Amino acid sequence: MASVASEVPLTPRLIVFAKAPVLGQVKTRLARGIGEARALELYRWSGSTTMAQLRDERWQRWVAFTPADQRAVTEDWLGPADRWIAQCDGDLGVRLSAAVAAAFAVGDGPVLLVGTDCVAVTADRVAEALRLLSTHDAVLGPAYDGGYYLLGLTRPRAIFDGVAWSTGTVANDTRAHLRRAGATWAELPTERDLDETADLVALTDRPDAPAWTRSPRG
Repeated sequence: MASVASEVPLTPRLIVFAKAPVLGQVKTRLARGIGEARALELYRWSGSTTMAQLRDERWQRWVAFTPADQRAVTEDWLGPADRWIAQCDGDLGVRLSAAVAAAFAVGDGPVLLVGTDCVAVTADRVAEALRLLSTHDAVLGPAYDGGYYLLGLTRPRAIFDGVAWSTGTVANDTRAHLRRAGATWAELPTERDLDETADLVALTDRPDAPAWTRSPRG
């Protein structure tokens, strides 16, 4: 007879990937247009905003942070989380794969991955992703730059190898991997990551964003 505990659905795990907020080491592409100080300010704002928006009892919030010796700095920035895991060495695919494996090691899915640079990721958007995962193997939140701001999986899948990270083909590479794996997936609305000066248009209707984002070259 199955135990009562095994009959209780496991709480979904939402893993937030974050890099410690250090001047000159975050949002380097954005910094070329607005300067390192403003890029850091925006990064800190987007990360703390995203974490706050994702606080919800329907899932656990994990933070996968880097560098490995910067947990205190990152925790001071993002606030409390259900679990903190240091990102391993390797490219983004290796690090994503390791984080997903760590989450599934706890138990069955779903597991979702998000970053700290798309403030369109809210609790409602995550809830929408979870609804889609009830009828699909995966869910993808594509970004306008060709990447993605959210990826959800119902079980571990080998979809991170061979992806051309930091290019405009990341989402398409991921779709191809899912297709080859025979996985079904659904897609969320396309949104903007805050990577380039042009992406600041995503903040036009955000009164809580830094005031200078209304006039990024001012």
